[in-house]
Amino acid sequence: MRIYIRHMRKAITAQDFDSAGRIGIAAYRVANANERRVLETYLGSNAARQAGLVPSP
Repeated sequence: MRIYIRHMRKAITAQDFDSAGRIGIAAYRVANANERRVLETYLGSNAARQAGLVPSP
C-alpha cells in the first residue's frame, strides 16, 4: 500500500490530480479498513462511491 501512496504523492506534487485520483481509487478497491482510512485523507469521504464499492443513491 505504501507504493500506491508514494505514487499518489508524486502525482500530487506534479499537480497531476487525475492520475493521483486514479491511483488512489485503484488502491482503495484492494485496501483493508486501516489502509482505506489513510487513503480517504487524500481522496475524501466519497472514496468508496468513487471506487464503485457503494451503489449511487
